[in-house]
Amino acid sequence: MKIQREMLRTSGMALFSACLLGSCDAVRDKEDRAGIHFDEPPNILMIAVDDMNDWVGAWGGPAITPNIDKLASEGRMFRNSYCIVPLSNGSRVNLMTGQRPETTFQFTNQGNFRDRPGGQERITLPQYLRTFDYKAVAAGKIFHLPRGMEEEPNPFSDDISWDYQWKGPMGTPGNELFIDENENALWLEGIDMEILEDIAPYLRRTGVWGPIPHSKEECGDWQIADFGAQYLQKDHDQPFFLALGIYRPHAPHIAPQEYFDLYPIDQIQMPEVPEDEMDDIPEFNKANWTTPFVELVMQQGQWEKAVQGYLASTTFADECVGHILDALDQSQYRDNTIVLFWSDHGFHMAEKDRWEKYSLWHRATRSPAIIRLPEGMIEPGVTNTPISLLDLFPTITDLLGHRMPDFVEGNSLLPLLIDPDAAWEYPAIVTFEPGNHSVLFENWNYIRYIDSSEELYNHDADPGEFNNLADDPEYRELMDSFAKWLPETPDVDWYWFETHYSDRAPGHRR
Repeated sequence: MKIQREMLRTSGMALFSACLLGSCDAVRDKEDRAGIHFDEPPNILMIAVDDMNDWVGAWGGPAITPNIDKLASEGRMFRNSYCIVPLSNGSRVNLMTGQRPETTFQFTNQGNFRDRPGGQERITLPQYLRTFDYKAVAAGKIFHLPRGMEEEPNPFSDDISWDYQWKGPMGTPGNELFIDENENALWLEGIDMEILEDIAPYLRRTGVWGPIPHSKEECGDWQIADFGAQYLQKDHDQPFFLALGIYRPHAPHIAPQEYFDLYPIDQIQMPEVPEDEMDDIPEFNKANWTTPFVELVMQQGQWEKAVQGYLASTTFADECVGHILDALDQSQYRDNTIVLFWSDHGFHMAEKDRWEKYSLWHRATRSPAIIRLPEGMIEPGVTNTPISLLDLFPTITDLLGHRMPDFVEGNSLLPLLIDPDAAWEYPAIVTFEPGNHSVLFENWNYIRYIDSSEELYNHDADPGEFNNLADDPEYRELMDSFAKWLPETPDVDWYWFETHYSDRAPGHRR
């Protein structure tokens, strides 16, 4: 295993070095960068959080997130940033390779992109940075899974991308306190087994919420943050790419008691869920595998507790983020470090009869993102322009002053860093399983499914996406213009592909 990793590490670097000598070579042509200039290669601190939706305080949400809010006020806050795929593996792989799922074939959570066609030759962001003498260090969940605590790194952490990965836990302990001997949530006790069989085992096990008796210091997420904080206090003889992945607010929605105390159950702001919100949804998409779980949450009176758990988990994640940022701001690297913050996708809490992600509505696809440059380089502020997490890789390339590698498929956000109101001609495109896409441009969300059914939402007039305009002839020309951006699905037998490269076939909603 170790020899194979070294061979892949070496072959990947050789391939990229060849690219650098070809069309990817050379420093960017000189141009006016409006004060964005580094005298020496900047360090890069990347903080990724899992399943954090737009309930963040800076986004106008109900969560208490002072540290993320402060970061947003110090950098460029992308109010309408969107994931590439609304689930973890697809989102993270495509972000970290700078390529769309039609290229990487990573549409689902199942399967390792390295095992898919062309996967061994793909160059990830940390591999790219190491070519420029960066040291790439990770802790927690950056790719689909963290390194883990075993002797051999988890293959889903893509160990070949890193010079070093921290060995330790993630999230919090305590899930066993909320499930029975069959790994079903305790709140499901007494429900007929025939009904439970409609609920995926994953949701029955992790669909829990409540305080745990552990301190934050006993939690893996805090230990990841503390590893990062200690790393930032050390002397380093080369520029670093430090990537820290915080697992909360990913399910289970459990956290130390102090975070639950911030959200008295009778004072929680609940999401708006109109009774008729599914009436104008295409039949193809009226339900998915999480819908039966939503019904049980409502029937068993668990909705408020679940929202409380998600909010508490979000605030716990925010404190982990704050621990990292405080360490950076007190370190020698404060004035030469780019901070990149993102969530891999959003999260439903019963809106649209959905739980978790797995949809093309913006509760699942809107992914908070912030870029902070050293003080004085840009004027902090907010851009409302829809952008894609696919754009982060090329943005880093641009900030370092290098030409865009040929394989990168996103667009540099440098114009929006310089001017938050700059013209932006590129939509954010989200894909959920082959052939289903969301095109987000200006104030619009255009959705088309593989069966050709459509949805259209005007976010200015309808931020909750309650009014599907797709059947109104007035918008036909507009939708046709958005449809021109839809990516072509590779011409492969997807049933064969998914059954050979993962354990999930397209259309199988579980």
